Amino acid sequence: MRVVGTAGHVDHGKSTLIQALTGIDPDRLQEEKARGMTIDLGFAWLTLPSGQEVSIVDVPGHERFIHNMLAGVGGIDIALLMVAADEGVMPQTREHLDILDLLQIPAGLIVLTKSDLVDEEWLELVTVEIEEAVAGTVMAGAPIVPVSSVTGAGLPDLLALLDALLAQERSRPLTGRPRLPIDRVFTIAGFGTVVTGTLLDGELTLGQEVEIQPSGRKARIRGLQSHRRKVERATAGARVAVNLAGVATDELRRGEVIVAPGTMKPTRLIDVRLRVLEDAPRPLTHNMPLTFHTGAAETTAKASLLDRQQIEPGETAWAQLRLTDDVALAKGDLFIVRAPSPSATLGGGTVIEPHPRRHRRHQPAVLDRLAVLERGSPDEIVLEQLRLREPVDFQTLAGRTGLSTDETRAVVGSLVEAGGILALVANEAGSRLLPSTLLVSRPGWQRLAEAALGHLQAFHTATPLRRGMPKEELRMRLGLDGRAFGRVAARLLAEEAVREVGPLLAHPTHEVRLTPEMQTRVERLLGELRAAGATPPGRQELEARHGLSPDVLAVLIERGEVVEIAPDLVYPRDVLDEIVASVVAAIQQSGTITVAGLRDLIGASRKYALALLTHLDEKRITRRVGDDRVLF
Repeated sequence: MRVVGTAGHVDHGKSTLIQALTGIDPDRLQEEKARGMTIDLGFAWLTLPSGQEVSIVDVPGHERFIHNMLAGVGGIDIALLMVAADEGVMPQTREHLDILDLLQIPAGLIVLTKSDLVDEEWLELVTVEIEEAVAGTVMAGAPIVPVSSVTGAGLPDLLALLDALLAQERSRPLTGRPRLPIDRVFTIAGFGTVVTGTLLDGELTLGQEVEIQPSGRKARIRGLQSHRRKVERATAGARVAVNLAGVATDELRRGEVIVAPGTMKPTRLIDVRLRVLEDAPRPLTHNMPLTFHTGAAETTAKASLLDRQQIEPGETAWAQLRLTDDVALAKGDLFIVRAPSPSATLGGGTVIEPHPRRHRRHQPAVLDRLAVLERGSPDEIVLEQLRLREPVDFQTLAGRTGLSTDETRAVVGSLVEAGGILALVANEAGSRLLPSTLLVSRPGWQRLAEAALGHLQAFHTATPLRRGMPKEELRMRLGLDGRAFGRVAARLLAEEAVREVGPLLAHPTHEVRLTPEMQTRVERLLGELRAAGATPPGRQELEARHGLSPDVLAVLIERGEVVEIAPDLVYPRDVLDEIVASVVAAIQQSGTITVAGLRDLIGASRKYALALLTHLDEKRITRRVGDDRVLF
């Protein structure tokens, strides 16, 4: 399915010509019919002599409704620039021409309407004027067809030219991620919420779950139509009406985008290549307020110029646009910027990075990176996007590159094989590139590993008697989510860059060592514990008495020199072994032992006896049966 869009000055016969070609009146609003001019977008369709079906988007020509015109020209294959033969090129003709040029419309025809109102000599003069006006634009060299919607003269020639132009396939970016900017929202009785738009990419299918961005609302496609015919699948390039379940019309607005869940997120900051028109009324200056148009979306913005103070008419420069509202954008999207007062189109350009960090101005490294993202090879673009934010999963990376999923997979696969990218995969994934496969560049991995070792070394320096850092603490210091940290930690362990100590991670060279002074204190502590036998003092009391930190006793527990049987109760290993042997012997002799029995056996209070038996139960030496313990 191909889409044709009209452009031109108000009252130059756009809607009348469409009705003559299709039999459909695109002026659907009562006010439009009363005023004899298109205010909002109109839609029609026709079958060309070749049998090819095309959609037609009719846009308003009046300067006051230029924002509606901008909502309609995105995604069209051919532009019909209308010029009334009796008036010639007018102000809105030139502005619409500028917009078509900025949006890089791939093909076009110039239609001289109302040709029945002028003679041949006048027609020739207007033709020359048009050729001069379109010189240097995307419409330069386009065929000029005189027509009359009243007499029908020239209409067969126009249809034949449309057929010839549409026979040339337009290359659309088939990334596999469907995107439909909404240009109309309405309700149909018995069906509910319906939206229309031109499907820019991918496919939409009946029953598919979708997401509305930037609101994030979820919905389901309960119906699809193209040219009022039900279809089960719509492909890129088609005009589509989508019946949505799960959302009301007052929850949707023009400019939002239907996407597959999780494939696009909104933004308020974008890096762009910005061109100012040669006939712009003034330069575009740093921090200048603008109105921003892309697809069917409109918001206000400010331009931070990254390599100069102002962009003169006819010049192109790097900029970072700060948008007032969230907008759903992808790399490569085209846009228009206009001065809000007095209203005029200043320029436009291409989105280079839809989710950048905020840049400082006049930074050569930033400008070089943007140049790579704009003109680099697929390999260079993938690596540059990866380096901007890594590690990142394959699905997110594919969405940032502007390449198709298949092309990104091929590039990443070759870079993984060559060692330029590391794939951090879950065990079950093997070597496959899944959407969730975590990717990091080789230099990025080196930085990540060095950061992890640096954090561990700093932790060991601050707490030399602790075996290692809790994994959650290291995750937070590295700024990774749980899934990413799990895969990073697994690779660090596989490379033996870190050691795992139970729930902790340690630098591979770290060893817990007690100073001679600490060792002397430890010997005194152990002597006191052995002398106390079955009734040792509490752990906190011992630490305070011998001037030792909790970390020192933790070292002794790790070494196995003492055993912690309760939060505040420790025994030397040899003392505990003697107690355990006596308990086992007592049970073997009498068959069971109680808390009171153990109390009497070791000459200790109930507190110690209960803690000891609980510990023996946990170690599966004894087993509780009622109030008795038996051997496990």
